Amino acid sequence: MARINIPLDALTSRLNLSGRFDSVRSQSLINRFSNLKPISEFLDLKRLSKPQNFGEVQGRVNYNLSYFSSNYAAVFVMLSIYSLLTNWLLLFVIILVV
Repeated sequence: MARINIPLDALTSRLNLSGRFDSVRSQSLINRFSNLKPISEFLDLKRLSKPQNFGEVQGRVNYNLSYFSSNYAAVFVMLSIYSLLTNWLLLFVIILVV
C-alpha cells in the first residue's frame, strides 16, 4: 500500500487554523482555566445537528474552538495525566502530536 501524504499547511489553511492557537499561547494558565464553561453546556447533545455544507462545518469548528477552548484544554490535560499514569507509549504519541 502506498502512504498518503497530506501537507499540514493545506489542512490548516483550509480550516483557517493558522492563527487559531496564538491566543492560547498568550494566556496564562489561571486565565485559561477560569474561562471553563459548564459541563452541561459543553456536552449539550440537544443542540447537535447535521451541518448543511462545508461552510457551516467550518463556522461551527471556528466558533467551538474559540468558545470552548478552555474546556478542550482541560480535557487535553486530563487525558495527558491519564495516559501518563497508564501507558507510556500513549503519552509519547500525545507529545509527538503536540
